[in-house]
Amino acid sequence: MAADLTERVQEIAEARGVPESEVFEQALERGVEDMWLDLTTTRYLNGELSRSEAVESVGEERLRRAEREAEAVEEDVRWGSTA
Repeated sequence: MAADLTERVQEIAEARGVPESEVFEQALERGVEDMWLDLTTTRYLNGELSRSEAVESVGEERLRRAEREAEAVEEDVRWGSTA
């Protein structure tokens, strides 16, 4: 796994003409951003954030998608408990 990661970073760096450190920095930024969006969405779904705060942080479309997904899971659980 580590070898694959190293090779991928090298290939990305070569393709973009940038140092490997820049590839790592961008990957870290993207990963942290994704984790932040997930955390904010979870906090909203758990009632820890208002909808307006969540929309401001993650955007309307992402929040709508999360609401639809949460509703689908709840429906599945309800259906499963009556079967």
